[in-house]
Parts: sequence; C-alpha cells; structure tokens
Amino acid sequence: CTTANEYNEYDGDGDEWMEFYDVEEKSQPKLFEKVADDVITKQDESNSQVIANCLWAYATNGQIDRNFFKSLAPTASALVGKCTSQNLANIAWAYAVANVAAPSIFNDDFIDACLKKKDDFTLEELSQLHQWHIWQEGLKSN
Repeated sequence: CTTANEYNEYDGDGDEWMEFYDVEEKSQPKLFEKVADDVITKQDESNSQVIANCLWAYATNGQIDRNFFKSLAPTASALVGKCTSQNLANIAWAYAVANVAAPSIFNDDFIDACLKKKDDFTLEELSQLHQWHIWQEGLKSN
C-alpha cells in the first residue's frame, strides 16, 4: 500500500508496514517521501492507528522530517481520545525520537488519555512513555 487511503484500510496484522523496507531491510526514502505526502494530504481521513503507525515508522527508520511531524500534530491531537495505549505510546515515542515539540498533542488531554488507559499499557509501551517523559523534562530545562 502506498497511499493514505490504503493505510486507513490497515487490518492490523503488521505486514503492510514491511513495504517500507526492502529485503535487505534498507530504508526506501522515496517511498517514505511519497507516503508522507499522501498521509499529510489525507490526514483528516485517517484514524488514530494510521497516524500512530506512520509516526512510529518514520521515527523507527530515522526519517525525521520535522514538517511531517509538525503537519500531523493537529490530527494526532484531535485523535488522542480515540487512541489505544499502543497508539499513545507510539505517538509520544515518535515525537521524542524526532525531537519535535508538539504541545498541541502533549497536554492535559494526552495525560488524561494515558490515565484512562493506565491498566492497558504493556511494559514496552511504558518504556516508550518513560523515554518521552525524559525528553519532555529535557525540553522544559532548555
């Protein structure tokens, strides 16, 4: 899948995200660029899973395009209340890795959403949130 519409039909098995990598697990920058353009253009049609997975994929692969992260911030913020614990952790972690401040996302609504899901977080997700928290503290001290 190479468009935001196809990502919205994501069935959750994870195989679709392998298209970001070739058989040698090398990044495909042109594919990332095309997907970024499509996701930004169609973000209003995207759900929380799509936004979280795209942010996670870009951060994981080191595709740190500040414009991409800043462009998705309003949509990510609007979807916080619909996020799963994994979505919340992935969004937080991705912004920390990208080092892109997003106060429109990381506010009282984000904290409230995390608190509502507190019993759902896995150890890995809690580790991601811990990394995000350390990054947030670093932002405050600068």
